[in-house]
Amino acid sequence: MSPRLSSWLDTALLGGLIVTLATVVYGHWNGSSVGLSLTGSYVTEYIKRAPHWPWLVVSAFSSAIVLFLLAFAFLQHPGRSVCLRVGALCLAATSMANFFAAYAPVRRVEQPPPPRHAWWTPSWWFTARTSVTPYDHGMADAYSDVHYRATRLVVVSVVTGVLFLGAGSLGRPGARSFGLGSLTAGFAMSVFFLMGDRLEFHRGLWQRIGFTLLFLWLWYARHACRLPAPTRLPGPPLPPTPPPASP
Repeated sequence: MSPRLSSWLDTALLGGLIVTLATVVYGHWNGSSVGLSLTGSYVTEYIKRAPHWPWLVVSAFSSAIVLFLLAFAFLQHPGRSVCLRVGALCLAATSMANFFAAYAPVRRVEQPPPPRHAWWTPSWWFTARTSVTPYDHGMADAYSDVHYRATRLVVVSVVTGVLFLGAGSLGRPGARSFGLGSLTAGFAMSVFFLMGDRLEFHRGLWQRIGFTLLFLWLWYARHACRLPAPTRLPGPPLPPTPPPASP
């Protein structure tokens, strides 16, 4: 990768991570006014009802761009192994799943957008102001189904990608700590996401811990994807070639 491209990529990753963090925080702001809880409500429930729910959709699009750029960075690495390739492709799959989850947020038909967000709400989201026929109501249900399935794909593919990238980094010079950290983060994320899916007690808390670990890993991976490729140690010198025999 050229130094200029590497610099642009690093700037884009940094900007995307900052935008994602800022929009996630603001999207959760004042959710308690409508009965939502950071420990008891999923992020999807905030997208349904929170006062600043559009910013959570923005964060999903932003994180999708970050994941795509990170996958591109790992694929451009000259020392990539099979594990690094598989991990990068899993990140790309996570990026596409994030786009689907953001494109089809869960908005029940009976929920109109707040007046200050009405200008921002696309017509294909089938809110109470746009859904007027049984077909529209069915499309709203279909969009909700797409959102849930895409979210599950996000969780499965990103955990798989983190684990493969960690395994592929163990043999790279200077990347062993990143490999061990990635394996630890991948297993921890899988545990917390599974707890959020299976347990009713503080289910929102477990899910948010999993996504927090993911965000910290993305910040760490922004540096690790630019580590130098492994170099081969020079072998013993070859013996001199004997001169040709005279006839």
